[in-house]
Amino acid sequence: MCPLLITACRSSRESQQSSDVAQQTQWTGSPVVIDGKDNEWVKPLTYFAKSEKLAYSILNDSSAIYVLASTQDEQTQQKILHGGMTVWINTYGEKSDEGAAGVSFPTGSVAPRRRNDPEGGDRSGGLRELRDYYLLGFEKGQGMQAFKYGETNDKGIEVSLNFNEAGEMLYEAKIPLKAIYTQAATRSYAGRALSVGFFIEALPPGYGGNTGGGRGGGGGVSIGGGLGMGSFGTGGGMGISIGSGSLGRIGGGGRGKAGKSAKIWQDITLAKPAR
Repeated sequence: MCPLLITACRSSRESQQSSDVAQQTQWTGSPVVIDGKDNEWVKPLTYFAKSEKLAYSILNDSSAIYVLASTQDEQTQQKILHGGMTVWINTYGEKSDEGAAGVSFPTGSVAPRRRNDPEGGDRSGGLRELRDYYLLGFEKGQGMQAFKYGETNDKGIEVSLNFNEAGEMLYEAKIPLKAIYTQAATRSYAGRALSVGFFIEALPPGYGGNTGGGRGGGGGVSIGGGLGMGSFGTGGGMGISIGSGSLGRIGGGGRGKAGKSAKIWQDITLAKPAR
């Protein structure tokens, strides 16, 4: 996973999208439950990154930022699951991971299971491998903190990954403001400028074995049964849930797009309570 080798991750193949206009986040009157569901969020989501087909919204209250990212695009789902994704928060309002704090999850540690793999019969096996998450740059000089399955963290950060019945991947995160404003002595964070970045890594070399653009053919990953990841962070730990929905098939090729990593930036200012 690239957060271990951040410098090596920067290449000419990366695509970057950004907004030059800072938009105010939406205020939420009650904390968002980080459970990999989007029932607490207003749809459609506020922002959309066209090339990755990633929709996302950012909320805040007096104590935390909440992020929801959603995609139905199979290639983007593959990249997030098997390449990894890091969400960066830059409190200087700069579109850069330099000096920013990041949450890396998934970490790209999932080995793809082919449909003809005799050991791939347990369809939940791949998702069960999403056990690690990294915190990056939350304390000066501390570097990367790695956490295993079920571990909480002292920053109060929570992340969840799940799929809904329509086959959308839903990523939720809660990042307490005191975790990123460690030196701030203030009662209100309203009006502060931030840049939020989604770094989606490319698929590992040789992933899937299919260089075509079609949805058929060998080498894809087939997952079904409404499988999803539970939340981890300050409460309860991470777990697997099995629902009645259909996750659908994450497979197919399209190496042209899958071979590139992506950077998506959004400038925001923190909202204040609505009167």
